[in-house]
Amino acid sequence: MGFLDSILGTEKNDIETPKASGTPFKVSVNFAPVRLSAMRESSIRMLIKITNLSNEEQMVSADALLPRNGLIGFEPACISKHNEKKIGKLGVGETTEVAIPIYSTNQTKEGNYPFRVVVYSHYLDYDKVIGQVEKNGEIRIV
Repeated sequence: MGFLDSILGTEKNDIETPKASGTPFKVSVNFAPVRLSAMRESSIRMLIKITNLSNEEQMVSADALLPRNGLIGFEPACISKHNEKKIGKLGVGETTEVAIPIYSTNQTKEGNYPFRVVVYSHYLDYDKVIGQVEKNGEIRIV
């Protein structure tokens, strides 16, 4: 009957369950205001919006990275180029937003500066990583 079952179908195979996506998160990055000012001390907020797409609760952290050669940073002196935010547990379908300040100095030149945001899913504590999602982009300085 296996051949006929494959042609005619059976009751248990007629309803297929949706397969889980390989990506545990949806990540979007925005800036407020949209750009930094060149040759002037200014700041913007990098807004990282994270949505849990998996079927279970996730422990989440986010890393933001800036280029080492640019005079922009995560504090007013523009020395720190890496910022980590431990967000905590994110339930199924929940969305959270994290704001990270970015600063420029009076020596920052205009142009487009690359950035990278990595959102990690952890197991039990922040030492073990289950998965990650990366987002790359550019910060505009005028």
